Amino acid sequence: AITRKLRSVGVITGIITSNKTPQQSLEEMKKLPDYGSIDYVKQVTTDKPYEWEPNPTDPDSLYNIVVLDCGLKYTILRMIRSKGCRVTAVPCTMSADEILNLKPDGIILSPGPGNPEVLDYIVDTVKQLIGKKPIMGICMGNQLIARAFGAKTFKLKFGHRGSNHPVRDLSDGRIHITAQNHGYATDPDTLKGGLEVTHINLNDGTVE
Repeated sequence: AITRKLRSVGVITGIITSNKTPQQSLEEMKKLPDYGSIDYVKQVTTDKPYEWEPNPTDPDSLYNIVVLDCGLKYTILRMIRSKGCRVTAVPCTMSADEILNLKPDGIILSPGPGNPEVLDYIVDTVKQLIGKKPIMGICMGNQLIARAFGAKTFKLKFGHRGSNHPVRDLSDGRIHITAQNHGYATDPDTLKGGLEVTHINLNDGTVE
């Protein structure tokens, strides 16, 4: 019954309980804040910058990469490090000047929980970094970059969760099978600043 409900109306808030009546649960849900209004990123970001160990001992390591932690997974840091790069994760509240003082060759905005529309302080930071260093975003990070260029984001009716998500590369038509975990997407009709959509989800046609 729960699955059928979700497939018909999309993502909704719910309570799973064994010691309350349905009416009590409904009353409790009415008191909960709207999911999309909460800044979850500040709750999960690192408290202070840290370098991912082990760092390259070779002073001529490929690149110095700074990752803005919006709720990142350590796998991201491990993969960057495996390419011979120096990796530093920093809090989502770090200013553009502080990030640039780390002398990065590139900046990555990590994935994270919640609604990108409530993260104006990160968008402002990205705006100050645009044109100064190469920037890449993953999931929410990608959406925050789009917002920095004036685009809008929206909540997906059905979030992209788990593995086996087909994504088309529009440059050559190839299909990539991906693992995803995000509930928001960028509205392609609001893209500005010369941005171009290069990948779309084949299940619902949204921007990846």
